[in-house]
Amino acid sequence: MARNLILLYVASAVATVLLQLALGADLGPLVRLPQRWSDGGLSVDLALGVAVGVTVVLTLRWMVLHQRWAQRMDADFREMVAPLEPRDAFALAAMSALAEELFFRGLLQARIGLVPAALVFGLLHLPNTRSRLPWPVMAVLMGFVFGG
Repeated sequence: MARNLILLYVASAVATVLLQLALGADLGPLVRLPQRWSDGGLSVDLALGVAVGVTVVLTLRWMVLHQRWAQRMDADFREMVAPLEPRDAFALAAMSALAEELFFRGLLQARIGLVPAALVFGLLHLPNTRSRLPWPVMAVLMGFVFGG
């Protein structure tokens, strides 16, 4: 299952690049490093990324300790990921992040803006189980964070 999902994300990333080319757009927004990184902004962006990541993880851990809905969702996701080898879980996380960032931030947000892209991101995270109902709301919020 993990390998199929990884292949799906690889195909999604390739499809995003091909769509960008088919639309006659430059690949730069998808793959170019920000100019501010060459001006010393890389360390600021890395620090901000780490701070956001740590804040999200700590907030989610707190929610799992104190909120039933978060406990149910956490148990559901743990059950889904449990059969994966650590390397497969890492590959799946890395490829989903790459494919989603290319599509949502690189291609979609550049065309329709932050708010619609974040909402579409949430819609595409609609759950198939009741325990994951908060997931699309969290995806919209993270769409704003990543898009910002």
